[in-house]
Amino acid sequence: MSAPAPRFHPPQQSRSVETLGRILDAAERVLEEKSFSEATLAEIMERAGVTVGAFYRRFPDKDALLHHLDERFFAQMRDLADELLSPARWDGAPLSRVIAQLAAVAVPVYRHRRGLLRTLFIRARSDTKIQESSRELHGRLLEHLRVLAEARREEIGHPNPVAAVALGFRLFMGGLRECVIFGEVWPSDTGLTDEEFAHELARAYLGYLGITTPVHIPRHDSDQPS
Repeated sequence: MSAPAPRFHPPQQSRSVETLGRILDAAERVLEEKSFSEATLAEIMERAGVTVGAFYRRFPDKDALLHHLDERFFAQMRDLADELLSPARWDGAPLSRVIAQLAAVAVPVYRHRRGLLRTLFIRARSDTKIQESSRELHGRLLEHLRVLAEARREEIGHPNPVAAVALGFRLFMGGLRECVIFGEVWPSDTGLTDEEFAHELARAYLGYLGITTPVHIPRHDSDQPS
C-alpha cells in the first residue's frame, strides 16, 4: 500500500522544524485540558515559547494548526499500523494474537492522546481534510487486517468472514472511541483498567468473528508477538 501524499509541506530548515514541533506539542498539551474552541493561540504559543506573530508567519489561521496536528498524528499512526500489522511480523501466529496485540496498543494510544483525538473526532464531522485523514487511516488498518485474516480464514467461524472483519473492525474502533474518548457521556465507568478493557475489546471482536481461541493480552511495554 503506497503512502498518501502529504497535505501540507513541512518546513525544511532544522530550526523551523524544531519550532513547529514545539508548537504542535504545546497544542496537544493544551487540548488535554480544554476543547479546541476554548484554547487560545496565546496560551498555546506561551507554552511553546513562540510569539503569536511567529505563529502567523507559519500558519494562516488557527484551523491550519489543527490540520498540522491531524497530519502529524496521521503519519505517526500510519507508520505504527504498517509496523504492527505487517504480515511478516505475524508469520505463524493465530488471528487471536493479532487482535489482542492491536487492542493492547490501541487503548494506551487513545488514552495518552485523548485530548487531540477528541478534538479530531468532533471536527471530523464537518472538516473534510480531517475526514480524509480518518478514512485513510481506518482504511489502512482495515486493509492490513483483511490480509492477515484472509491468510487465517479457517480460524474464522462467521459465515461471511470478509464482511465480519470489516464490520467487526468498526465495532472495535467504535467501542474504543466511546469508552476512552467519550466515556463521560455513558451512565457509569466500566471499572476496568486499560489492560482489562483491551482484553475485553479483543474478546468482543474475536467473538463476533467466531474465534474461540483464548485471548492473551501482551504487556504494554512489549511490542513483540508472544
